Amino acid sequence: MRGVGVLNIGLSIRGAGWHPATRDADGFDPGEPRDWGALAGRADAAGVDLLSFEDGPALDGVSASFDSFALANWLAPQTARIGLLPTATITALEPFHTATAVATLDHTSQGRAGVRLRVGLGDAEARAVGRDARISRAGLGSLTPDEISAAILPGFDEAWEFGQVLRLLWDSWEDDAEIRDLATGRFIDRDKIHNPGFRGHHFSVHGASITPRPPQGQPPVLALAHQRIPYEFAAAVSDIVAITPFSGGDRERILVEVREAADRVGREGAAIKVWGDVNVHFGRLNLDQFSSDAQLVAGSPGEVLEQLAAFAEGLDGIRVRPLDTNADTTIFLADVLPQLRSEVPTGRTLRDRLGLVPAPNQYVAAPAFTADFRAAHRLEASA
Repeated sequence: MRGVGVLNIGLSIRGAGWHPATRDADGFDPGEPRDWGALAGRADAAGVDLLSFEDGPALDGVSASFDSFALANWLAPQTARIGLLPTATITALEPFHTATAVATLDHTSQGRAGVRLRVGLGDAEARAVGRDARISRAGLGSLTPDEISAAILPGFDEAWEFGQVLRLLWDSWEDDAEIRDLATGRFIDRDKIHNPGFRGHHFSVHGASITPRPPQGQPPVLALAHQRIPYEFAAAVSDIVAITPFSGGDRERILVEVREAADRVGREGAAIKVWGDVNVHFGRLNLDQFSSDAQLVAGSPGEVLEQLAAFAEGLDGIRVRPLDTNADTTIFLADVLPQLRSEVPTGRTLRDRLGLVPAPNQYVAAPAFTADFRAAHRLEASA
């Protein structure tokens, strides 16, 4: 079949695979760095635009995995073009440390870093890092949609501040703040380093980042969203929102909801890019054991190709979740990806490759976009 034109393609990797039976799968050991290096190298050579790494506390007997930031930094010098997106779980991390970690990765990869912001509202995750539980997932099933929104709003309000702080810290150094002037003995121009002076309900930050501004200025931010408040959060914070439609009609409904969410938070400037998350499998696993928040596309390479082309209509990109990391990724890269799109995005940085506008420093020019999550809920603004 003919490709669908310019379409960004990402891989979302969770250990040995998104299917629970792949914990014992052959061919890919998530605890073996060389396997990650081989996977990233193959994806890079095949033209995948970004590689994202699922991450979070190891709960309920699940084996711990590599820290996604450490893994991405290790893979950066082994790859040439592919974007690298570690996951920042807001429940477990601080925005200052996350901002410097992403900036460091952007320097290490020479402009190929991004970050997925994950809120992590579950009670088990909160307890794992010594925090009070936001919500009990077991109790959500008995709540109305309005009650669910009220339950998750505080967590997403914290995440909104987290995202604000990231962007302020990335911009706290101007691009030419490093002058390295031997004659005067000055390494930096102090007038080009800014104190965000952020005081919010959840975070207070005084002082600039300890890492110079990332090569991209603002590394791309991605958020996965399934309902109204997460859509608003994504529209207020992110360059990309990943949605999970199960049909064409579902996709059109969600696209409208995302646009409405952007209006509610007053997003102005660059429009948010909309990607779709989709599970992919080519064979042997028992799919009766699998459930997911995203559509499953399964079958032969030709069947998967047809389904993915239909799934991608109206989207800026898709993020493929291989149920079996080794087997499904191998087949997807060899037999599906070359035919899925007729044009391969290009660009020196990940922002370029994803079709994002340049990111001016907000201390000297208007930012790429502005928005206010709290405007949608009449909440008090941060200082």
